[in-house]
Amino acid sequence: MNLSNFLGMDEHYVENNRLLALISNSDESAFEKLFFMYKNLVYSIALAYTESQADAEEIVQDVFSRIWNYRHNLGAIKNFSAWINTVTRNRSLTILKKRAIEYQRKEDYLSSYFHKETNSTEQYIEDKELQILFEDMLNRLSPQQRKIFELSRIQGQDRKTIAKNLGLSQATVSAHLTIALRTVRTFLYNSSNKIVTCLFALFLFAGKYFF
Repeated sequence: MNLSNFLGMDEHYVENNRLLALISNSDESAFEKLFFMYKNLVYSIALAYTESQADAEEIVQDVFSRIWNYRHNLGAIKNFSAWINTVTRNRSLTILKKRAIEYQRKEDYLSSYFHKETNSTEQYIEDKELQILFEDMLNRLSPQQRKIFELSRIQGQDRKTIAKNLGLSQATVSAHLTIALRTVRTFLYNSSNKIVTCLFALFLFAGKYFF
């Protein structure tokens, strides 16, 4: 999306400068106009990077909050259209990096439960409890659902990769994963085990950005 399609380049440049000058003086009506001029552009860029509507909406709010918070410095911006494109892109990349770090932490946490050696009897018991709960949960899935669930939520593969590796359509993968997640949610909701909350976060949210 390019605002120059709606305004001539000169008119667009002049209008931007006029609004930025007003916003620098804390003119809220000018800020509101700028918001409606650029919000769709910011959203489109953010969505293209993150592939998440929730993240894109958050980025829109964040970008315009930054504009208002630093409004007194807006006069230093020479090309606002290029500037807001860059800010949106950088914010999107920051979100993606944050996701990757969070996912790795969840994966490391899960791995530590199933693969680490320990001399602590108490920790051993907790690990065994987690393994039993984990297996009980997966055993409630059909073989195909379990395979797709593990590839998605444990290995972090996206729908396209899973479909290609299993020789299935992406729609079929999505259908199996939806049913598997519903089964897992029900199982965890009904469980009284003290580590259910941890599992819930790991298996329901670790892979949410891949689809």
